[in-house]
Amino acid sequence: MSAPRVVPVRPDFSAGDVEEILGAIRTSLETGQLAQGEQVAAFERETAAATGARHAVATGTGTGALVCGLRALAARGDGEVLVPANSFYSSAAAPLLAGLRTRLVDVEPDTLAPSVRTLREAVTPGTVGVLTVHLGGLISPELPEVAAWCAERGLWLYEDCAHAHGSRLDGRHAGRFGVAGAFSYFATKVITAAEGGMVVTDDDELAAAVRLHRNLGKPEEWRSHHTVLGENARMSELHAAVGRVQLRRLDEFLAVRDRLARQYTAGLAHIPGLTPVLPRHTAASWYKYVVLLDPGTDRAALRAALAEAGVRLGGEIYEKPLDAQPVFGSLLPPGRHPVADDLCARHICLPLHTRMTKEDIGLVLSALPDALKAATG
Repeated sequence: MSAPRVVPVRPDFSAGDVEEILGAIRTSLETGQLAQGEQVAAFERETAAATGARHAVATGTGTGALVCGLRALAARGDGEVLVPANSFYSSAAAPLLAGLRTRLVDVEPDTLAPSVRTLREAVTPGTVGVLTVHLGGLISPELPEVAAWCAERGLWLYEDCAHAHGSRLDGRHAGRFGVAGAFSYFATKVITAAEGGMVVTDDDELAAAVRLHRNLGKPEEWRSHHTVLGENARMSELHAAVGRVQLRRLDEFLAVRDRLARQYTAGLAHIPGLTPVLPRHTAASWYKYVVLLDPGTDRAALRAALAEAGVRLGGEIYEKPLDAQPVFGSLLPPGRHPVADDLCARHICLPLHTRMTKEDIGLVLSALPDALKAATG
């Protein structure tokens, strides 16, 4: 098989970006300030400004951002956390790693996220908080109601914003609806630092606790005096230098993704057998362009047929519900999540990144009808 003409992910760095990053890295190497220096501090300030948060605390990974935030919240009360059943491993693992318990909750098919209805069905007397996830960069229009419901019950709401850089609902940035939000800067994300994470919050106490947990439990950054059982979740200067350049281009990236997504939406209206899951807000990050396949479509066969046509699909979000992951077998209470199970089983994510052209989108759209025939015949 020849190399695909359209690939699902490609980070975007201009020649100027590369020169700026190399200059910042050179400075770090020459000064010896490789971690928790001015690049990290600047990245935190710029992220706080971009999201409208009082605090932004950088971590070494997106998972680290979740875990450090949840460890800070666990100090306010032990219990279980409601987590959508159709998310990534880290969403379910982070509460467990933070000393809490995870209970999976079903979602709504048009938002891929929990609603007040599904949360009401899952909540127990032992619930202390909700971890919601903005899959594909979609913010549920019901999120303000979810936040209000959590507040009424005395629960905290923590947002997993790994997919949602730049996504806004009614002008409010992802991560700003609950007590905190956690972002990821992994290589595939809308903006990347290669690796990295960030917790945004207006809660002074929570921000201080996250800083403590990300730095081995040390109140003083470089003194070996440890007051809580923290971990090494620091971000390096090198990663922060990459993330800062990417953050500066976020609005540009969002505009390109939105233009390409609109081309997909217009073209898919004429292709039977699939239904796009579209955001009902702007701006949307368009981290993924999610499409539901009609029942009976063989997803593996569709992937293979598209690959033959030169189109490589990205990973699903996600292929299996979390309770199907072997690691969680004995760690999660039993439950039924029929909508999440169905969504996991029959969706695909079309290629979408800022290096794509309208011709690339045209190739995907032209390849889909024959690929769908091959997958349903």
